[in-house]
Amino acid sequence: MIANRRGVICLLIFGLLTAGLCGCEQKLPSWYPFSTPVAQDHGITTPAQRIKNFQELAKKAPETTDPGQRDSICQDLAQQIRKEPDSNLRGHILTTLAAYGGPTADAVLRAAVKDTDTDVRVIVCNLWGKRSNAESAQVLEGVLNSDSDRDVRMAAARALGNSRDPVAKRALGTALDDTDPAIRNRAMIGLRESTGKDIGTDPADVDRWRQYVKNGEVRPAQSPSWAQRIFPWNH
Repeated sequence: MIANRRGVICLLIFGLLTAGLCGCEQKLPSWYPFSTPVAQDHGITTPAQRIKNFQELAKKAPETTDPGQRDSICQDLAQQIRKEPDSNLRGHILTTLAAYGGPTADAVLRAAVKDTDTDVRVIVCNLWGKRSNAESAQVLEGVLNSDSDRDVRMAAARALGNSRDPVAKRALGTALDDTDPAIRNRAMIGLRESTGKDIGTDPADVDRWRQYVKNGEVRPAQSPSWAQRIFPWNH
């Protein structure tokens, strides 16, 4: 009799525990080892989402005609880039700023040529190159003359080729004396694009480009002598 009572009591206790667990299944704490926490949105914007936002904001620049609104957008972007550690995001911010333009955007773009990331500085050179005015030529001349990274300097020389400003001609002319043959070649290509003159881009054409930059004249290319034609390996 006692054994039967114990059995009944055990069944009742087991039943209560089972019911309790079933009823609390959805209330288990997130740290419970066998539970699957539900993903929660804490309002954090991912880098991918921010990039999409910058791209959409840049697309709206042409239709945003109110000067006050444009300046407000640039002020906000300027504040963001000051504390942005992600170089990829800084590049997108700068691209968006360039789409709006204005004093604030120009100030940030001028400062950005000193960004610690080389990819960002390349982006900045490309953005300045799209302007093709006196200010852009001066900024790019400074980059071409002073930046320590070859890719950045190449980007600056390439961007200067879009400008017809005399500063671009002067900057690319100076680059003809660079010790790096790749920079010299890019300078010749830039001068051809900037001036419309097609003097050539072979290493032997550097002197003729130097003469053009200095005097505005081009020495005619010398035809090879009969001896050079017959025995080119001796010359």
